[in-house]
Amino acid sequence: MLYQLQKLSEEEQTLVRRSPIWVTLLIACADFDIDEAEIDRAKEIIHIKSFALENDVKHLYNDLNESVDEEIDFVLKSLSADGKKRLAFLEEHIAQLNEIFPKLNERYATQLYDSLRGLAVAVARAKGGVFGINAISEEEAEYIELPMLRKP
Repeated sequence: MLYQLQKLSEEEQTLVRRSPIWVTLLIACADFDIDEAEIDRAKEIIHIKSFALENDVKHLYNDLNESVDEEIDFVLKSLSADGKKRLAFLEEHIAQLNEIFPKLNERYATQLYDSLRGLAVAVARAKGGVFGINAISEEEAEYIELPMLRKP
């Protein structure tokens, strides 16, 4: 168990552990179509963050990195085929972090928040565009700031 999450209930711990997956799928589903390139890019980013970050959130990504494929598959199976319902479901799960942030160490909560926002931008840019121009679609732009989250 990640020591930063010890004070949380098991359900809250699972939500925090899966939060990078929820964010990945929110951005990947923003245009109502799950893009494999975005999910692949998210897996790469999770892997990189598992050893490259120099803060406590690194351990969350390290833990997630070991089972990222299974976690993504698990979450995908729970999503609706309807694009609007899928986005609402993902937003609702991500928004639950607002109730968890105050229970975490303030520094850790801020690091997690910043990391999730960075992940959202990186996933949105995965499709590319032409020479990086228009890399983020209008639909993705609506979500990359993770408006359902309040900064801790």
